[in-house]
Amino acid sequence: MQPFDYRGVTLFDSLLKLQFDEVRDFYLRLPNDDILRGYYVRAGLPAAGTDLGGCYLGHNTFGQILSGLARIFAATGDAACKEKAEALLCGWTQCLGADGFFFIQKEPPLPHYSYDKMVCGLVDLFLYCGNREALGHLDRITVWAMAHLDRTRLFARPTGAGGGEWYTLSENLYRAYGATGDVKYRDFAEVWEYAEFWGLLDGKEDIFEHPLNGGWYHAYSHVNSLCGLGAAYSVKRDPRYLDTLKNGFDFLWNTQLWVTGGYGPNETLMPRGKLAGMLRDTGDHFETQCGSWAAFKLCKYLIVLTGDARYGDWVELLALNGVGASIPMDADGVFYYSDYNLGGSSKENTAPWSCCSGTRLQALADLHDLIYFKDEQSLYVNLFIPSSVEWQYGKNSGSRVEVKVCQVTRFPELANLELQVHTDKPVEFALKVRVPGWLSGPMTAEVNGKPTRVDVDGQGWAVFRREWKTGDRLFVTLPMELRVRRLLEEREFPATITCGPVALVARSQKGNPSRALDFGNIAGCLELLDGSPLNYRAKQDRDILVRPFYQMKKGERYFLYFDPICPSVRQPRSAPVLSPGWSEFSGGYATDVVGATARYTFSGDSLSVQGELYDNGGRMKVKIDGKVVDVIDQYGPSPGERRCWHYGRLGGGQHIIVFTLLREKAAESKGNFVNLTGLACFKREPAEPEQDNVSS
Repeated sequence: MQPFDYRGVTLFDSLLKLQFDEVRDFYLRLPNDDILRGYYVRAGLPAAGTDLGGCYLGHNTFGQILSGLARIFAATGDAACKEKAEALLCGWTQCLGADGFFFIQKEPPLPHYSYDKMVCGLVDLFLYCGNREALGHLDRITVWAMAHLDRTRLFARPTGAGGGEWYTLSENLYRAYGATGDVKYRDFAEVWEYAEFWGLLDGKEDIFEHPLNGGWYHAYSHVNSLCGLGAAYSVKRDPRYLDTLKNGFDFLWNTQLWVTGGYGPNETLMPRGKLAGMLRDTGDHFETQCGSWAAFKLCKYLIVLTGDARYGDWVELLALNGVGASIPMDADGVFYYSDYNLGGSSKENTAPWSCCSGTRLQALADLHDLIYFKDEQSLYVNLFIPSSVEWQYGKNSGSRVEVKVCQVTRFPELANLELQVHTDKPVEFALKVRVPGWLSGPMTAEVNGKPTRVDVDGQGWAVFRREWKTGDRLFVTLPMELRVRRLLEEREFPATITCGPVALVARSQKGNPSRALDFGNIAGCLELLDGSPLNYRAKQDRDILVRPFYQMKKGERYFLYFDPICPSVRQPRSAPVLSPGWSEFSGGYATDVVGATARYTFSGDSLSVQGELYDNGGRMKVKIDGKVVDVIDQYGPSPGERRCWHYGRLGGGQHIIVFTLLREKAAESKGNFVNLTGLACFKREPAEPEQDNVSS
């Protein structure tokens, strides 16, 4: 099987098309001088434009912007995307050092990370825009990287020491070899293969019983590293790479996923038994754009290399509930984290110019390459999205026939799709439609208004083979129903509500809606709203609206996971008031300036504070309403380990919490680095027991 490599696929009007148009237009409006300013400043050249700010310098997204624009051009033929990408390349080229130094900063904090993004962008400019100059620049920066990148394979530290996400490098280097045939890219890719992690998956070992990096597995980059297996197999054809990739998918699918298809609370892979606790301890449940992008790529490798339709189920979940459920980018940043907290959640944009601002562009471009696949005799429909595809049947046999298939659907609001066939002459081939794992009954089908058999092959595709001609229509019905999905099979709660692949949320102004819903008969306790597919009212409390997660707008309150005995409700808090010395960090803030303070005003009677431990971690004094209640110690030998500190019995009303960095630190610590990656406040409902102050 092969993807269409972005070409020949057109999106029709839909929610996903709106998202795609929004992000394309956002980047086309962004001034080139703003994107390039940091490079010009570093190179000592006249620099117009305005600093983008946020995380742009540290998590530089320049290579991702080039990649996304190139893929969009391939998919849509939008010349403005090609022109912008090549203009940006030209400006960036002026800042290249004689030795191939290419970073936006003189001392880049994550050199491996930035190099990987640039390799991807330059390869895509060549593949999708036909820009051969990009290959020359790729050669120059790779010569620099081969001479200068630290090969000790250290993991990232907040100060920038270490190698960062070196374990994601092999995929794009193998892609560079495939594009150029230059063996130096293949050989350099082998340097960065993540043999330790892949070896655990190859042997189906428990990665938590055999921990790497102190047991902290950064979720997105470890999933992204698996794409290196797909790229390596595509080059070497060693079956062990493919077997390990399949094992990696099974590990993620069986142990790591939320009902949305998201994964990685606090950006961490963890034993499944710990996930329930994370629904209370954090609001950072899924790094939405990066996480969707990594899973899209991983599943595309598996669909192409195995032909198995089941891998499309994860793509579908994320297209609807992950990147497809995002809110538009704005001045506040990008929709970085999806929040599934038991106390209620809302969608907000955070972390301006973080890594996710680049992967959002790439992930939405990639939708064009995930809807349809092909082989010599068959056209495969993987996603149910309004669109068309143009396919040259028999291209390699000399008897070429131009085929166009239009997919007309309102899925998932309506559980059916129509495939309209157009050909320049009658031709026999197979239309194959993915049989989803969520079906509530057998798929049914009609051809030109007459019922037809649905034969499912051994790889999960419904096969409709016949001589097709212009005007033929295949109509497919995909039965789906309301269901309760439990996070842990052995526990009734936490639980969620789904309809087919769609994650549903409850909107309630009265606090936790769990007690008004009958999870033993979810279909019986909800009634469908007339004229609003997938929108329901609770019969017991008509103020409770149940609707798709993807329909929720910025700032609207919702509950995705339910637990009637955990009725704390999230409360609002102010933006922090920071003294000088703080900077953005992991969606939050960090400092190593002794005496620096951070102050929040919040409402509620309990509070959860999130942060990360590091080997240079310091200590913060915590005052609530003027009283010292704790000293948080963020020293830990395993870099990036997430922690949560709880403070309860605060009484109702408004409170002020102040964090102050102390000079004193753990004797083993190498510094005074502290960080705040999340702060959530709650109002306790009467059924909930009082909670003492406790660190976890």
